[in-house]
Amino acid sequence: MSNPFSLRIFVADGDPDGLRVVERSNWIGKALIFPRALLPKVKLRDELGQTGVYLLLGPRDDGEGEKLYIGEGDPIRPRLESHYAQKDFWTRAVCFVAALGQLNKAHV
Repeated sequence: MSNPFSLRIFVADGDPDGLRVVERSNWIGKALIFPRALLPKVKLRDELGQTGVYLLLGPRDDGEGEKLYIGEGDPIRPRLESHYAQKDFWTRAVCFVAALGQLNKAHV
């Protein structure tokens, strides 16, 4: 039997295709989901100054599905900035962080 839960999705700039901040009930973390083009704006958020895990997604070269890159950072902001400059394949990112001080490099 699964436990029910609720999700809160905050559309930060009013555009459902822009930055979304997702929180799950009874969980200390949150996810930030955004298109690559918004990284220069999104990188200013406090959440990206924390330890976390991130996913970079984009179309595969053969058109069959998507590429997925999984990374971690302590903090994640410099890692995303590096990938923004050096990895062209990704079109969107999903970043997972926890409440301040609840996640560290060893956890990740």
